[in-house]
Amino acid sequence: MKKDFQYLLEAISTDIIGWLMVDNGISLSEAINTWFNSETFEKISEIKTGMYIESPAYNYEILKRELTTGKFNA
Repeated sequence: MKKDFQYLLEAISTDIIGWLMVDNGISLSEAINTWFNSETFEKISEIKTGMYIESPAYNYEILKRELTTGKFNA
């Protein structure tokens, strides 16, 4: 389970970091910092939430809401 979880988390992170760069015109380091310091990433990183099995696009929408409102809301 942990191997699958890690793979899915890395795949989601890759997509979301790329989208952050394109959508916001920010550097790779800024996108990485934004993603890994978000509450969305924190929640996806918890196996018990099950968010890691959702699509990267779904999770990116949650992140965008968090960045816009300042609150995590899945």
